[in-house]
Amino acid sequence: MALQMNIPLPGGIEHADGYVRVTDCRVCKKDDADDWFMMVDVAAYKDADARSKGKRLVAPEVDKFKFAYSVDDGASPADAYANLKTLDLFSSATDV
Repeated sequence: MALQMNIPLPGGIEHADGYVRVTDCRVCKKDDADDWFMMVDVAAYKDADARSKGKRLVAPEVDKFKFAYSVDDGASPADAYANLKTLDLFSSATDV
């Protein structure tokens, strides 16, 4: 699974119709804390072909995200994509 969207790049420019994939999704909690959170790492690519070649775009705004998490929630990559789509940055993203 991946998302296609306009990817913000350094310098205030955008790459149109870029390819975004979740590379890691993990559930964590800080020591001595009761609250759990989900960390989602994301990689951005020019397109699917660049992804298959491992050529990432430098896109710090589309890099790492933290979401509140309950132990009743899912923690799969599909859950990570669903969480990303709740953010304004990903609101126009389409599944590819």
